[in-house]
Amino acid sequence: MRSWVRLVLRELRRIFTDARLALIMLGGPFLYGLLFGGVYWYGRVREVPILVIDQDNSALSRDLLTAIDASDNLHILRYGETTDDFADAVKRGQVYLCVMVPANFERDLKRGHGARVVVLVDGSNTLVANVTYRSVRTVIATYSAGAQAERLLLTGTPRRHLMPGISPLQAEFRVMFNPAYNYSTFLLMGLVCIALQQVTMMGAAIALGLECEEKHRRSLLALTRSPLKVLLAKTFVQCLFMIPLGCLGLYLPFSVFRTAFHGSWSPVLATTALFLLVQVLAGFTVAGLFRTALTSVQVLLCLSVPAFMLSGFTWPLMAMPTWLQTVANALPLTAFADMVRKISLMGAPFELVRDHLRPVLLWLPPMVVTAYLAMCRFVRPGEVKEDTTGAPREDENPDVSATPGS
Repeated sequence: MRSWVRLVLRELRRIFTDARLALIMLGGPFLYGLLFGGVYWYGRVREVPILVIDQDNSALSRDLLTAIDASDNLHILRYGETTDDFADAVKRGQVYLCVMVPANFERDLKRGHGARVVVLVDGSNTLVANVTYRSVRTVIATYSAGAQAERLLLTGTPRRHLMPGISPLQAEFRVMFNPAYNYSTFLLMGLVCIALQQVTMMGAAIALGLECEEKHRRSLLALTRSPLKVLLAKTFVQCLFMIPLGCLGLYLPFSVFRTAFHGSWSPVLATTALFLLVQVLAGFTVAGLFRTALTSVQVLLCLSVPAFMLSGFTWPLMAMPTWLQTVANALPLTAFADMVRKISLMGAPFELVRDHLRPVLLWLPPMVVTAYLAMCRFVRPGEVKEDTTGAPREDENPDVSATPGS
């Protein structure tokens, strides 16, 4: 019994004295709970920005748009002239739905011919598309005959002519960029991007973490004592493999599985190369902080879930608290994945999505500095003493079968 108590105390002591165990076991549940609770804090998608095109500009058309804007789930952000304005705004990430009121809207209602409202839905994000589709449909369905009758009275229509002059509204929905609401089309790019990030960071962290082993460090210091040379060499080799393979991994879903690609590959591949370079340097940074390859991989695995949660593929960023939106928008993965999605699904030109490069570029200088400092931790002159006596070192594992007389 006494030995069991000692074992328990030993394990408790290790948890509270080992920073790695304390971070994972004590901090992990708290941090994950804080993150997930924050992501789904509002519980639903609200105030989705939309664009409206009022080609009738009448009292009834403005009345309808006011009812749409009064919905909790929708918010009129911009007014446009043509559907091209909507396509441009969607590719910039500004709006997600367009309501177009055609000309002669009020005249057709008064004459009893009925009226049709055209609704354009951005289907590239199925989560937001479902919310906006249901919201607009509900508003139009509940735009009651009483409200129309009141407006007709104000315009001078005799009361006896109200009912013949009122016809139900009809909405013509057109889904753009993902007409079939295919969830795999939307989610696929997010999964591929997070996988590329994790594989690249883990490969770089392992490559540097292995230098912690004595035999690897001796061979490294035998070649150079310059952290800069080691950084350049390791970065070159990692990028030599990961950038071509990463671009290939991004291309495979579109070629092998016949996923539609509507944009240009040139900006996607160039951005992928820059993104993976940042991830290589980030992997070196993690290895510099935690030294061993095993610990670095464990830490990176713990970071993969938060990174994906904040990428906007599991839950829209607009539905997160402001502080989480700030964190998400500062992450390279969020900007990179959103850029790839808009180019591949929407065919967005690079000019409309080049702002997505800003977070990736901003991370590059600090990652270069931290990666260099990580190299300094592994390349320390004098840390491994050279043996000039010719006697075998302890780590060289001499042949124990040899005898002095042999």
